[in-house]
Amino acid sequence: MNLPLEFKLRLSAAKLLVSAARASGSKLSLANALKELGNIERRTLPRLQDANRTYAEAAEIYLKLEMPLEAAWILRHIGINHEYAELLSEAEKYYDESLALFREHASDSDNNYANTVRYPAVIKNLVGKRDESTALWEEAVRRYDAMHQPLGVAEGAAWLAIFAIEKG
Repeated sequence: MNLPLEFKLRLSAAKLLVSAARASGSKLSLANALKELGNIERRTLPRLQDANRTYAEAAEIYLKLEMPLEAAWILRHIGINHEYAELLSEAEKYYDESLALFREHASDSDNNYANTVRYPAVIKNLVGKRDESTALWEEAVRRYDAMHQPLGVAEGAAWLAIFAIEKG
């Protein structure tokens, strides 16, 4: 696969940062560097599994550092990667783990919280769990509305309308 030079350079730089962070012994620096490396790796489909391994290591470190919302953000992105790869049951698992951490540790005003509710709402519909999807879309709409995010409200309302029409 012939990747653009800019991507190769960013990937190499991120790998160097991970190496430097490992050498420094700073767990937080390592977790942050791994998160950035995963963000770069996930930009190409062939590297999604690399990104997932990188992200998983970062999430584990963030949890050990008692930074559950950082871990939750990463778990959600592992779920997104699985969804892109059409591994829906794996995506659902990671979305659920991420949402559980947000529910336990996030404030209601956290924009990532609303986004984290949205992803399992989508995936649960795709895997045939319409009732769970409906409840999550209702929650997402409430969260987006409270944060004055009209696009999130509109998307959730549209899905709820589709579900209602299909149900009759």
